[in-house]
Amino acid sequence: MTGVKCLYRKSTLTVLLVLISISFFGTLGMAAWMFPQNYDWRYRVISNLLSPRDNPEHYWLPACGIILAAVLMLPFVAYLHRNLKEVSLHAARLSAGAFIAGIIALIGACLVVPQHVHDVLGIRRLHELIARSAAGFIAIGMLTASWCAWKGFRKNLLDARLFWSWSLLTLLPLAGIFFSESLLVLTRLNPAWSMPIRSTLRNSVFWHLGFWEWLGSAAVFAFLCAAVFLVPSRTTQAPKCLNALAEQHAKEKSALNECRAMRGRIALPKRFAQKGVY
Repeated sequence: MTGVKCLYRKSTLTVLLVLISISFFGTLGMAAWMFPQNYDWRYRVISNLLSPRDNPEHYWLPACGIILAAVLMLPFVAYLHRNLKEVSLHAARLSAGAFIAGIIALIGACLVVPQHVHDVLGIRRLHELIARSAAGFIAIGMLTASWCAWKGFRKNLLDARLFWSWSLLTLLPLAGIFFSESLLVLTRLNPAWSMPIRSTLRNSVFWHLGFWEWLGSAAVFAFLCAAVFLVPSRTTQAPKCLNALAEQHAKEKSALNECRAMRGRIALPKRFAQKGVY
């Protein structure tokens, strides 16, 4: 029990943040530096670093780093669930479940390396499917946690800075990815628009999925940082919760007294009073 409580300490979570930064961004940076070709993070996807075809000598390094970072994210899931359930139990469970599913999918994307020649389990691009599933589940977890932060701010249980930081870190990358993917689908549905769109956005980083992958990864890390430094501890959250309950109880008591006072002013029919209806 003491070991579990130790994981919820901000000092322990800060150390885990440093380890995640090193295992994720550190190994990806080393793999990009040793990449056979010139790797530009603005235009290349992260999967290029995990591909045995594109990075034959060092593809295992970022794969191991991402798997370690995914495992280190699990204590943060428990930490978020522990604090957000005070706001909404069902939303906290949904957020935790989505994060766990995203972590499992992220580990699977590292184990199923990008395959460009043969099908894996009958699927041509299984790695891309698992990787996008991981991003989708993590996005659902972040959106649900942001909704909890908004509800907690309305109840005076959570800081407003937590809601705004989580919302911006979640919605901005999602909006960019949605815009990029929408343009890609549009060019496929209407080939006549393909050339104008490509010629206009060809040199823009907003057109390339790799830019949004790196930006989304940084947003998830910043999301965890905000969870550590902006989510109040249980010792400070408990008095807020008690104050909110006391305020709600006072409002209910005041409404009940007003109802009794109004009932006393009403002249009840004599027959109702005799029968004891009121």
